[in-house]
Amino acid sequence: MAHSVGHSRQREPRPRMEGCAMAIARTPQNPNSSIQQDEPLLRRGKLVRPGEGISIWWMGDDRITFGAVSEDTGGEYAFWVDYPPAGTGPPRHVHSREEEGFFLLRGKLELKAGGLHTTVGDGAFFAAPRGVPHEWRNVGDDRAELLTFTTPGGNEGFFLEMGAPGGEPPSEHGTLPIQEINARSPRYGVTYLESGSDPSAGLLQSGAGRGPTLQLADEGERWYAAGATYNIKAAGLATAAGYTAVEITLEPGGGMPAHRHARYEEAFYVMEGTATALVDGDAYEASAGTLLLVPWGIHHRVRNHTDHIVRLFNLTVPGGIEEYYRCACRPLPGPGGDPDGDLNRLMVVGRKFGIDVDPDEGPPA
Repeated sequence: MAHSVGHSRQREPRPRMEGCAMAIARTPQNPNSSIQQDEPLLRRGKLVRPGEGISIWWMGDDRITFGAVSEDTGGEYAFWVDYPPAGTGPPRHVHSREEEGFFLLRGKLELKAGGLHTTVGDGAFFAAPRGVPHEWRNVGDDRAELLTFTTPGGNEGFFLEMGAPGGEPPSEHGTLPIQEINARSPRYGVTYLESGSDPSAGLLQSGAGRGPTLQLADEGERWYAAGATYNIKAAGLATAAGYTAVEITLEPGGGMPAHRHARYEEAFYVMEGTATALVDGDAYEASAGTLLLVPWGIHHRVRNHTDHIVRLFNLTVPGGIEEYYRCACRPLPGPGGDPDGDLNRLMVVGRKFGIDVDPDEGPPA
């Protein structure tokens, strides 16, 4: 069972505008206005512990566990963990609506997307743009463990509709003809394709001029503040502003200060160690395999109170938060850390990005 965190609030009715034929939408000049005014929230945070979530068997023996579906995220994204057996993987396919991303926790995958054809191992991040055909296959000897997400959400319904309940034992691996899959997939914005040698076959107009993003375990753009290293795996520029994916490493005693977003939906998946999370006043110990969902406007903090590092996979929707890291953080941790100075920069710069950092929380300890 997943745990809801935070406190429910009721939204006040908005006043009607009499005598107006049409309301004109305008971008607010102050991106912080919604959190400064404490605009009521209808959604709450969610903590999904290891082993929880919605599980299915895909094609008989591929276990998929959904930690976040569209209902949890206001339709902004879906997030799941896939455990494909050796020798399995999805046929070549293309999404017409979703940006899709993968982080390989464990295993060995053969990837094909656009002109990319390679094999990757633990710690690789792979982004498949909307409109670009792609496929992957587990070429290792054991089950792989693969984080997967799509933004916006909705595509998870395809798997939930066609998969078998996860509470039942697995069955033998099966396949379906592509024609049969495509008879049921249009409502989910995905089309399955026949394999071929032409990497551009099936390319949609929305994918023209775009290509996949691949970052191996030691690659990425790194920024540092207050005991936390932010390794940007996919920035908004590469994802058509769909999302930003970051690997966050918290050193012992380090962490992210208490803050809330006026705009970003956020998810944290604990890959290593045990983090202490504070969400809307409630504290949680989040061990490896835990997923934490934080809607916009919810006050939250993540820290490492242990003697070992904590590694998190962090997804923010929409993309763009990497510009905050670039402006508020240091390129690399230098000698003689300055946690108070780091916190001050995070707070001051955050105002420009609709991020409200609590100055009373102090630096991580």
